[in-house]
Amino acid sequence: MTIRHFTASAVVFDDAERVLLVHHNKIGLWLYPGGHIDPDETPGEAAIRELTEETGIRAAILGQTNFRHSAVVGHLPPWAIIEMDVTDTNHGRHRHIDMVYVCEHFGGELLPQLEEVGGARWVPVADVTSLPTPAELPELVAAAARWFKEHRHP
Repeated sequence: MTIRHFTASAVVFDDAERVLLVHHNKIGLWLYPGGHIDPDETPGEAAIRELTEETGIRAAILGQTNFRHSAVVGHLPPWAIIEMDVTDTNHGRHRHIDMVYVCEHFGGELLPQLEEVGGARWVPVADVTSLPTPAELPELVAAAARWFKEHRHP
C-alpha cells in the first residue's frame, strides 16, 4: 500500500521577476516554501501559512474560482497538483501530493525560520538552474513564471 500525504506549496514571484526559494534542511536542496496541510485547513491556507512561517514573506494566491454558487464555498484552485516520492525519518518512503499555488509577493520581511530552512532568498528565474534543486523544480518555476506574467495583478 502506498502512503500519501497532502501538501501545499507557494511559488512566489516579486516585481523583479525573482522567485522565493528556501534551502530545506532535511533534504539539502533549494525549493519553494510549502509543507503538510493541517486538519481543518484548506490547501491555499496551508500554502500561505507555510510561506509565512518559513520566510516571513506575505503573498496572495493568483487565480480565480472556476465555479460559484450561493450553496457552496469556492476556493482558488492550485496552479498545479504534482505527486512525488519523498523519504523522511518519521514516515520512511512515501509520496506527497502537492497543491502548488502561484503567488504574488506583497509584503513582509525576509526572515527565514532557521529550524526548518537553512536560508531563504529571492532568485532570478534564469538562475534557478544553477542551484541544487529537485530535478523538476527549474522547469516548474520557469512554467510558473510564464503563467505569473500573464495573470499577475497590474
